[in-house]
Amino acid sequence: MSKIWTYSLALVLTVTAISSASAETVEADKSCFDVALIATSPRYRWQPVESKPDEIIIRSPVSIRFAVKQVIAGSIKSSDIDVRTSLHTRFNSAIKQFLLFLKMERDGKYSLQESNYQLVYDRKGKLVWPIASPLDKSYTEDGFTPSNYETLMRPIHYRAKDAWWLVTPPDVDRPSADEYSWGQLDNDGIIMASRGISAVDLVAAAGGKQCGAKVAR
Repeated sequence: MSKIWTYSLALVLTVTAISSASAETVEADKSCFDVALIATSPRYRWQPVESKPDEIIIRSPVSIRFAVKQVIAGSIKSSDIDVRTSLHTRFNSAIKQFLLFLKMERDGKYSLQESNYQLVYDRKGKLVWPIASPLDKSYTEDGFTPSNYETLMRPIHYRAKDAWWLVTPPDVDRPSADEYSWGQLDNDGIIMASRGISAVDLVAAAGGKQCGAKVAR
């Protein structure tokens, strides 16, 4: 996933953060997930942070309520779900769908283990992740995207402008060729990926990391 333009440049909230000790609590163990689902319409409830006068606040704990559109793995009982994580501001309003990997904690609430917000609907109505160039190794080393993700990639067809993170803003230089080595750049500076991974296939590939999953040895 591209890390460019992840959050809206116009900050809706004052930038806040969380101390390193609290961050370790919020960023839970990412060894497994209980539920993977597609969600929309995030609503934020920020938690207070105690800090010393000379501390710089970067992230703050937040509970986010999402509307659940599709449960891909696991099960939940409601059409809404509250997710705990830490952020420095709201997500970019251009994000329409979130693929969330969630873990149920001892108090019955969910913590965010990983998310993919670079999803668009293809022309068949399926959610896909357009991938225009090789992924940074951090995505396959630290998360639920497998190192052999290329084997999951298939030809995809979608509206180029829907992939907002692949659209070059007017005041930004056109991307270099290595940013779309698996796609093409049109005259408007929009990168079009020729292949990608469906959200369902991405979750299936991570099935071995679902909490309680039996992995063959």
